[in-house]
Amino acid sequence: MADPLRVGVVGIGFGQQVHVPAFQANDRCQVTTLCASSVERAMEVARRLKVDRALGNWQELVTDPTIDAISIATPPGTQETVAIAALSQGKAVFCEKPLALSVESAQKMVDLATQVGVANMVDFEFPDIDEWQKAKSLLEEGAIGNLRHIAVSWNVETYANRMGLSSWKTRTEDGGGTLYSFVSHCFYYLEWFAGPIRRLACTLFRAPGDTRAGDTLVSLNLELESGVPATLSVSSHAFLGNGHRVEFYGDNGTLVLDNPTPDYVSGFQLLHGTRESKQLQVVHLDTQPTDARDGRLIVVSRLVDRFISWLETGIPSAPSFKDGLRVQSLLEAAKQSHQTGGWVNCSFEGVSNHP
Repeated sequence: MADPLRVGVVGIGFGQQVHVPAFQANDRCQVTTLCASSVERAMEVARRLKVDRALGNWQELVTDPTIDAISIATPPGTQETVAIAALSQGKAVFCEKPLALSVESAQKMVDLATQVGVANMVDFEFPDIDEWQKAKSLLEEGAIGNLRHIAVSWNVETYANRMGLSSWKTRTEDGGGTLYSFVSHCFYYLEWFAGPIRRLACTLFRAPGDTRAGDTLVSLNLELESGVPATLSVSSHAFLGNGHRVEFYGDNGTLVLDNPTPDYVSGFQLLHGTRESKQLQVVHLDTQPTDARDGRLIVVSRLVDRFISWLETGIPSAPSFKDGLRVQSLLEAAKQSHQTGGWVNCSFEGVSNHP
């Protein structure tokens, strides 16, 4: 057998929770190095996760000739810098969303990844959930007839908002806030489900009296290229919120993806109703139960597997940096709409054919 690909992980927040175990679960690669803001913090986590080497300097990691790929789990501003440096060294890059802090920066990352010709992937993970895959199949089979309307309701309370913290997670200029952290996912999966977004209108809100800079509630109206409208209400300061719910209304039925639980991935169930059944019924899937404590690990492992295959074969997969760039353009359109108070057209650059 060929030697396993060597992976270095930058960031020990989401990095230790999901990135490291997702790569460690793949026998085609080996996490050899973990990097944090200090070597002491990196050593502590590396020891617990059984990673051989710990660094407090990501520059040393990306220039290491023994490393094949870099997995980045840092705030978006840092992520862009690390990714550019890693790509410049010819290393494949797996990273979080949003891809960057601006369309210009995201375009630079896409251009460099294309020029170097290495694997690149963004963690847009929802389409890899089994219930979501089934929902897409049912939509394509015409299970609810012609699609009329999509409604997204995602209301949770993040730790930062519950505690009133001011950090990068609550600052839009640093890649935080509800638009960047949550709606970026929505933009990707809506186009995956139903095709390109033609135009949008967006309003960003903060709770009365909240002096922090980041948005905590996003209200969006969208029109897809197909003419189908979509509405989104996404909040990150909703105590006892209803969770994450995506509703597809057709002329002969309805599909609902519903997750009222704190597990952002494993808590979903799929419901389907038609004019004949006159009620929503749970769609049961033939999937094997998992003992993963964090559902995100299940789907990120699937992305990692495609990323490693791309690295080994040179055959591109998704979601790629190009998909991240598309989402970045939609985030910019949403901010522009909020500032101008009107609709903004969204040019379509193309979305990868997600497996």
